[in-house]
Amino acid sequence: MSKKRLEVWDDQILIDMDLLFRAIREAGGDWQRVEKEIRQFLETMQSMGHEDE
Repeated sequence: MSKKRLEVWDDQILIDMDLLFRAIREAGGDWQRVEKEIRQFLETMQSMGHEDE
């Protein structure tokens, strides 16, 4: 059975906590870097969504 890992809404990202903690571990525990990357991803998705309007 497949598992949804990531869901992007207009103003938020719902992310599987396993995926989140794996990203933090891969960043050497730098959760601020992971937070910044996720926020940038959301901004990118938001700007792509506005192109359709």
